Amino acid sequence: MKINGAAVHDLQLKRRCHRALWALDARISTAIGRLRTPMHFAMNAALFLACSAMASAAIPQIQQRVAVVGCPANDQMGQASLQAGESMAAPVDQHMAEQIAYYKAEGSPGVYAPKGWSCRAWYGSNGSVLVVTSKRIEPPYFPLPMITGPAVIIETWDGGTSGRFHVAIVAAQLFPLLGSEFITRVRQEHLIADSLFDVEPYPDDQLRYLSDRFVEYTTPPNRTGLGTDGMLEMSNLPVRGLTILNLEAEVNSLTEIRVRLPAALHSVAEAIVQLETACLQLRRGCRGLQ
Repeated sequence: MKINGAAVHDLQLKRRCHRALWALDARISTAIGRLRTPMHFAMNAALFLACSAMASAAIPQIQQRVAVVGCPANDQMGQASLQAGESMAAPVDQHMAEQIAYYKAEGSPGVYAPKGWSCRAWYGSNGSVLVVTSKRIEPPYFPLPMITGPAVIIETWDGGTSGRFHVAIVAAQLFPLLGSEFITRVRQEHLIADSLFDVEPYPDDQLRYLSDRFVEYTTPPNRTGLGTDGMLEMSNLPVRGLTILNLEAEVNSLTEIRVRLPAALHSVAEAIVQLETACLQLRRGCRGLQ
């Protein structure tokens, strides 16, 4: 039988308390024989209550779950719809869980975003994009619209299809050592200009590498950067971003997440970035949080 980490910790606490109770009983017995005085009972009771409190504190709270919202994709009409009977794990506190939902669509990975927003997805042979916005995106849906306001976006690019060009360009910009062989192979096809691979870093971006294939960044307000490389236009709001490279997979070889929320939702943006940071490192994505 497998025991999770919290259960093991709980068991260890109970064993230590159990041994402490026996040791206390032995010391008192030696001092006063086997006379059960009120003080003896009081000391045992106090230790028992303390141990019980320690064990209770070691048990994790019930994991929060959030609603799942289905999003129309490509030229599908209609609006985002709540998926009845479906929910997604979200290891955040209850107050935060009440403010977010999990948005998903056909052909695209899902993403956490503010509850009650609108969404739309696009997918094709090169990859997919799912956009969650505070205001509904109106048609036409092609070409892809530029987003001027708050949004949460997840994009995936497939390295085995036409998506390989974008994968190679981003790899050259952010992961040149890890992606060197892949970059060279794509460059040697001579299907896109060589100059596209010589991208200078954005001077205003703040980057923090989480591994050799995973970077977190912030593009400041009113600045161009990684945050505005996709569908987001420059605005007076900062963009928090995550980019992870997975060249072992031909599908979803590159995943990019951009989070741009108003200042009033700063804590929500922080929670979304933390959740997605965990999701991107799990084989099953956000479903691995369950």
